[in-house]
Amino acid sequence: MLVFAPLVRGANRPIPLLVLESAGLLLLVAMAWSGELPLAWKRLSPAMRWALAILVAVPLVQLLPIPGAWWIALPGRGAYGEVLDVVGARDAWHALSVNPVATQYAALALIPPIAVVLAVQLVSRRSLRTLALVFVAVAVAEALLGILQVGSGNDSLLRLGNPYAGGAATGTYVNRNHFAGLMAMALPVLVAIWAAETMPVRDGQGRAMLEHPRHADAMLARRIAWSLVIVLVMAGLLFTRSRAGIACGMAAFAAAAMGLVWRAGLVRIRVLLVAVSATALLLAAYVGLTPILERFAPEELSLGYDGRARIAGATVRAGLEFLPFGSGLGTFADVFRRYQGEGMVGFIDHAHNDYAEAFLEMGVAGIAVVALIGAACLMRWRVLRARRASRTLGYLQVSAGFAVMALALHGMFDFNFHIPANALYFAFLGGIFLHDSSRT
Repeated sequence: MLVFAPLVRGANRPIPLLVLESAGLLLLVAMAWSGELPLAWKRLSPAMRWALAILVAVPLVQLLPIPGAWWIALPGRGAYGEVLDVVGARDAWHALSVNPVATQYAALALIPPIAVVLAVQLVSRRSLRTLALVFVAVAVAEALLGILQVGSGNDSLLRLGNPYAGGAATGTYVNRNHFAGLMAMALPVLVAIWAAETMPVRDGQGRAMLEHPRHADAMLARRIAWSLVIVLVMAGLLFTRSRAGIACGMAAFAAAAMGLVWRAGLVRIRVLLVAVSATALLLAAYVGLTPILERFAPEELSLGYDGRARIAGATVRAGLEFLPFGSGLGTFADVFRRYQGEGMVGFIDHAHNDYAEAFLEMGVAGIAVVALIGAACLMRWRVLRARRASRTLGYLQVSAGFAVMALALHGMFDFNFHIPANALYFAFLGGIFLHDSSRT
């Protein structure tokens, strides 16, 4: 699932999404058949369990049929009464959702990330590192493809027939912002692996232990290799020209570097970290940094932010009318046209703010899910902060926490959580961050 997810447009197409859903369902069946599904559920914190339970229950409730008169009387649905009169369906029973087919589609898309976050709870420490390396390998391959795309023409095979790239790096995704979401999640994980290979081993008193001269060359080669990998992924992020993606990714990289390397590292390690970051910027400058910097010009920022802010504001106003039940999971595109005001040109299928969209589609339940996941993450940070991070799982969990934060922040400016590949990676890294085999 980790390897397949981004290969076909980030799985944001019916057939690849169906493959992911089938794999997720098989994963859930396998856990249930082995009797380990209840154990995976118990290893999650209570807040996370409630969030997942609400996330599963809401679309099921929204698909329940109710009498037409009741349906029209619900908040936000009165405007549809005239349409039902025209088609003679006013007295027929209707699902709570405005568009039951869209809600079914969105509910099924939840299967892969839910299956992954549960399955990760059953994975051993060594296997978690192996899976993290698989994720990193996918991200590096995507970054390399994205860098090559920047130097190719619009008709190049490297573009994979994507007409929406706009001269930016997109990898196998359609949208550069969603590709930037993958790069932003990968950078903190790479910092953890880089730190484990670069930082000196310390004894029980916290003193740095000397490296054996016999292994010095192999250690140097690993450090150089992982440094080059970070350079590639950072350059891939920069070449997306996604303002929010670059900002969130670099912030997550800086936070992971400070948390894992800078405070505990030696001077030479800090110098190496700065050199890695500088090399990525120099590579970007060599290929062409001007278009990236122009994206951060004040007038460009204002134009992009204002448009997204208007859409998000209109989405919140629509959500208030549909309280407390929401319009139905996956129904944003059907509902928003009623609230699309002046200055919002074209067909808008997402709010470019995942939280506002969740509020419109799920109502109070959407707020509850976001709050519960946030609470689970905050409690996990408290636990990790109280522990001394190990080089195996500890570093990886801290970096996964920063990766999750990067996409969560990016979700305020785009719709990464509606891209199946990024939703699955978010669940995978969130599962690592929340992993606690001691909880039963």
